[in-house]
Amino acid sequence: MIGRGKKYRSILYKILDIVFIGSLLAAVLVFFVFFFALVNNDVPEEVAWKYALGSTLFLVLCWFVGPILIIQLLIEWTILRPIKEMTKRLEKMSEGDLDTPLEIQGRYLEINRLAESFERMRLSLKALIRRLKKHES
Repeated sequence: MIGRGKKYRSILYKILDIVFIGSLLAAVLVFFVFFFALVNNDVPEEVAWKYALGSTLFLVLCWFVGPILIIQLLIEWTILRPIKEMTKRLEKMSEGDLDTPLEIQGRYLEINRLAESFERMRLSLKALIRRLKKHES
């Protein structure tokens, strides 16, 4: 089996990690921009700190958390769902079920090409097994 003893994570989580780190860095940048803009306009530091923090939290919630959730859903629906379905069918194929066609329709060319390649492999294996059985008889 793949990854004996290793625990693998979905690629979705790696993408979300990258988006989250970028969003966090952007939030820190926004905070400091707000803070220094307020301080440079003669707003006391205590008040500037509160306004900058409040504005940053608002922006983080509106501009970072929302898009991260939308990105997560889009990746799950358009990329991971067809790959998960393909994986289930390929596992059946690895157990000897070569009669079930691998009909996966993804939204992206790469996923469709991958599914078509596996379908050709399934048909080739099925034909090879049939020829071997015929040859043994």
